[in-house]
Amino acid sequence: MKTFADRIGLRRLRAALAAGLCVLATGCGGGGGGGGGALPVLPAITGTTTAAGTTTSGSTTASTSGSNVAAISVDVGPAGTASTVNFPFVSVRVCAPGSTTVCQTIDHVILDTGSSGLRLLASALNIRTGLTPQIDGSSAPYGECVQFVSSYAWGSVRLADVSLAGETAPSVPVQIIGDPDFGVVPSSCSTSGAQADTVASFGGNGLLGVSVFRQDCGSACVGNAIPGTYYVCPSAGSCTSSTITLARQVANPVALLASDNNGVLIQLPAIAAAGAKAVAGSLVLGIGTRSNNALGNAQIYGLDRFGNFSTTFNGHAYAQSFIDSGSNFFFFDSSTLPGCTNAGEAGLYCPTAAQSLSALNQGTNGTNGTVNFSIGNAQALLAGNPTATAFDNIGGNIPGIDGFDWGLSFFFGRNVFTALEGASTAGGTGPYVAY
Repeated sequence: MKTFADRIGLRRLRAALAAGLCVLATGCGGGGGGGGGALPVLPAITGTTTAAGTTTSGSTTASTSGSNVAAISVDVGPAGTASTVNFPFVSVRVCAPGSTTVCQTIDHVILDTGSSGLRLLASALNIRTGLTPQIDGSSAPYGECVQFVSSYAWGSVRLADVSLAGETAPSVPVQIIGDPDFGVVPSSCSTSGAQADTVASFGGNGLLGVSVFRQDCGSACVGNAIPGTYYVCPSAGSCTSSTITLARQVANPVALLASDNNGVLIQLPAIAAAGAKAVAGSLVLGIGTRSNNALGNAQIYGLDRFGNFSTTFNGHAYAQSFIDSGSNFFFFDSSTLPGCTNAGEAGLYCPTAAQSLSALNQGTNGTNGTVNFSIGNAQALLAGNPTATAFDNIGGNIPGIDGFDWGLSFFFGRNVFTALEGASTAGGTGPYVAY
């Protein structure tokens, strides 16, 4: 079994990048000008579950329907490995800009509320050459690098019409990871380890980032050529770090929809403590735009310009806290929970008995609320239910950041809303999260 280090790597990189770039760039942070941006994170179970629905013989399913609803599946994924735990997958349809025939539906794309933009593996995309390269003012194509804790993803930036559920965003800049036309990786990109350009190394056929930010880097990359982000590549073997305008950056497709474009709702059902073999849920486009995405009694938590709120746990206030479906589990620092001894669960917690815990979340708008959660023995849970792909009670350490990462474990049994920066909603202007 692989370790889970990279499951939170990208979100940590995002936080570090945003903090550092505020020293370099003016205007970094939220608001309708593109915000600080949100690069992605790479995110081991019996029964199946569906949100706000029924549970049958170890399986659960969500009941929301509508033309703005896409199915979410938490399952073993295309890699089919035991380490595929708490990966939420959706299907995305991409077409060459303006075409209705040069199209392909890509399944098992990881759904990530902690990053922005669509990234697809070239190996899963048959119509790659039909997608228009994104170019700079001198017609040189852009390449992009995304760095994780111990790996990186490199590829081209191309334009595609992106369809989610029954809605289409035209000419969206997307990243094509492992694009053979961009075979030479810049040395400033490859410093973080091995290249994650296969299903086995990436965990899915791609990643759909639907965070509160409209672009993946935002204003920071407009004013500065930042190594390890965007590059211009006049030839396949010659790429240099580059600035890039907001309009040319890899973008959150939800923000470019004609309607239902102010955020998303993720619905996943509650699951048993022993885990579930598969879970079915819903990605609902829009917030308060239809009867199926109303906020209801959800509490709204305002976010800072980096997409964070505060979590107080064991008497310590973690200022860089966030809700992130692209992180598998709960990740937080604890001096009392023992770590696992198996290498495969390195960094996860393994208490002798399940621990009932609580933390207080507080938004920038003053809203606060207590979250009760449980942390079990990761080794025992994973070994005791080897076919399970979903758990709501696994946690681990998050060194190097003063934050609490509410990963996919948090989503089970909840309706979780993510409102885009600068977007108008029934609950006010984004960015915010609500549940």
